[in-house]
Amino acid sequence: MNEMGPRGLSANRAGPPEIAARVAALGKEFTDDTPQTTAAIYVPSLKAVNWAGIDVASDLAYGPDAERHLLDVHTPTDKGEAGLPTVIFFHGGGFVRGHKNQPNGVMYANIANTYASQGIVGVNATYRLAPDVQWPGGARDVGAALAWVRGNIADYGGDPDKIFLMGQSAGASHVATYAFRSELHPDSGPGFAGVILMSGVYGLSAGNASPGRDAYYGTDESKFEEMQVLGNVTFSDCPVFCTIGEFDTVPFEKSTLALINELTEKNGCAPRFKQLIGHNHISQVCCFGTEDTSISADMVDFVLTNA
Repeated sequence: MNEMGPRGLSANRAGPPEIAARVAALGKEFTDDTPQTTAAIYVPSLKAVNWAGIDVASDLAYGPDAERHLLDVHTPTDKGEAGLPTVIFFHGGGFVRGHKNQPNGVMYANIANTYASQGIVGVNATYRLAPDVQWPGGARDVGAALAWVRGNIADYGGDPDKIFLMGQSAGASHVATYAFRSELHPDSGPGFAGVILMSGVYGLSAGNASPGRDAYYGTDESKFEEMQVLGNVTFSDCPVFCTIGEFDTVPFEKSTLALINELTEKNGCAPRFKQLIGHNHISQVCCFGTEDTSISADMVDFVLTNA
């Protein structure tokens, strides 16, 4: 049971105090070791979770790349009535790494399982990586996965008109590129009901340069303005939920806030936003399925409210 603070509010910032302290100790610095170090904090808790009552159909092909065009569908065993909402999650990895199923055996299945445990179909997707694929290849993979889910999700109890796209880090960048640039949508329309973006890169500048970013977008700065999401939003008529971690680095924070400002200007209202207190860039996805529901509860609410 969570420790409770004044007026009954949870005093936990990133789950139990011992976990919160270890995440906070890592601070805002992001190094090559941060993903593994952060995941190691959560893996024991995730491996202890009993996911009984969830069925998983693994490694379903949504495109021609036999290694990367794959997704898993997680459904509640007791689906009840058909027509459940669906969330498709796209992992991070700096544009050059990552997979829907990490070597630790519990991520990112924990995200799809969390949704399935709440009566939502969870889809966990992988996509092609740079340098083999450059912009806008990742966004096109988002569109291809969405097309597959729209065509097949009814077989798993889902409603093709209640599909939400969710991405973290590089996955959020790919989701935002597909979602907000209408030129990437099929003639039939965008095909999704809403978008969840966790700490993505939506603008390109010297301040957020990295080897992975350069591998995906290239190094010709004269092309950055046309490739970035910021300033190129041509579709925004959908519910959007943006998040950043308290211990995210400044470029992720600035990029997210700039996107929120642009969406607010275009829509006349702000998208839903939450700063994830006590979380860094990686812990925000590690905590799904643990007793820390400070993130997952809001996202489940967003989906169910807008489905």
